[in-house]
Amino acid sequence: MLEKQLNTFLANELETLKAGRFLGMSCQEPLIVLLSGQLGAGKTTLTRGIVEGLGGVIDDVSSPTFTLIHEYQARLSVYHLDTYRLKTSAEFFELGVDELLESEAVVLIEWPELVSEYLPADRLEIEIFHQPENTRELTAQATGPTACRVLEKWRELLRDP
Repeated sequence: MLEKQLNTFLANELETLKAGRFLGMSCQEPLIVLLSGQLGAGKTTLTRGIVEGLGGVIDDVSSPTFTLIHEYQARLSVYHLDTYRLKTSAEFFELGVDELLESEAVVLIEWPELVSEYLPADRLEIEIFHQPENTRELTAQATGPTACRVLEKWRELLRDP
């Protein structure tokens, strides 16, 4: 039976990138990933690693806070969304995300709290917490079969890089 949760500590930015890289390497099929955490927690750093793990260009990745959606080319298309500046969930759907959510892509959503109830049930929910001495704690919860498969592969890579 696959475990549905993961909890790990990240000592620095390089470990956050590495964890993201391993997650990207674990994605063999479309996936929705929700990224929660305070400002500066490492959501975009984790995203940079995910894109790299999917074979994309890490230097192309930046926070979509002002543009709201970035697209990156990789082994699977990657859409990186940020809902921080949205006032209502209706604004989210006005961006045309319905098509993205149904596409053959990895969709990464920062600040998903406003829209999570409207998203597909099969997803990977990640939260990053600040810890003392600039470390981070990452928790992940898989909520469906695809997310569980990805989480299990990710766990294996984190354990045995």
